[in-house]
Amino acid sequence: MTESNYVYGVEQFGEADRIVAREHAIKALGEQDVRIEVLATSVNPIDIKTRMGLGFVAAQKPANDFMGLGYDVYGRIKAVGSQVKNFTPDQYVIGMVGFAHQPRCYAQIVDAHHSEIIPLMQKENSAIAGLCLSGLTALQALRCAPLNLDEPIYINGPTGGVGHLAIQLAKLEGRKVIALTTRPSHDLLTQLNVEVMDYTTFFDRRRTGQLLDLVGADKALELLDNLTAGSEVVTVPTISKEQVCEYAKCKQINAQGMVVTANSDDLNKLYRAYRSGKLTVHMDKQFALSEVADAHRYMQNGGHSGKVIILA
Repeated sequence: MTESNYVYGVEQFGEADRIVAREHAIKALGEQDVRIEVLATSVNPIDIKTRMGLGFVAAQKPANDFMGLGYDVYGRIKAVGSQVKNFTPDQYVIGMVGFAHQPRCYAQIVDAHHSEIIPLMQKENSAIAGLCLSGLTALQALRCAPLNLDEPIYINGPTGGVGHLAIQLAKLEGRKVIALTTRPSHDLLTQLNVEVMDYTTFFDRRRTGQLLDLVGADKALELLDNLTAGSEVVTVPTISKEQVCEYAKCKQINAQGMVVTANSDDLNKLYRAYRSGKLTVHMDKQFALSEVADAHRYMQNGGHSGKVIILA
């Protein structure tokens, strides 16, 4: 009897109720691949955008074809390909798998190329699933911003998945971090022990420094209007990246977009910080795999903080 796997994704773009489960026969394992029993995954903004038909990942989906969702995986190895030497069955692993064009981690089982995952020292809390895409994005985005300890780095969207990790990573680098937020009294910001600034205060005078833009679109353009020439901006949302960078150029502000990439060295760096207690993944809420649509609705309501985790 052929073993099967349930994967959650979309055939038609739209609201969360468009998410469906499809049963797939498990194929022969590639010689460079690792088969993982998924213990947990997480919801990222790109998952929601793709489900809605927005962005570069959604653009590649043929009409009516099924596309799985999800890039984060925390799980246990079931089998390894014939050419895989650095992993063994029963190891616990994490990774950002299938990015960008083959999302498939909202599933019971996922096959990953061995370069996409790293081994863990032990079984971990399910929150660690939220370290992968968000952590890599935060780390790589900060790498795009020159290390300048004399000027502040403003981080908008600081209570989100990427934002709360970026705050911690920037502080570890010795940066002067200011969380720019509509929720200045949020408990998570208190826990992170970070300087907080609301937008009214930000706009009360012109600002010089760096901006890690995790919001994009009109909000990013407003912030650019209040930055002095020569400031530095790294913008993460891909949908508005070109618009933000072009507007920054007109303002003589140095701006660049970034797209996260799978990188085992970076993921190992994040895991070491996590294990040492220097980096914490805040888990807002957990949902079962069968409740993926509810998890999407919860995130879209805008009241979450940190990571929304899905237990497989």
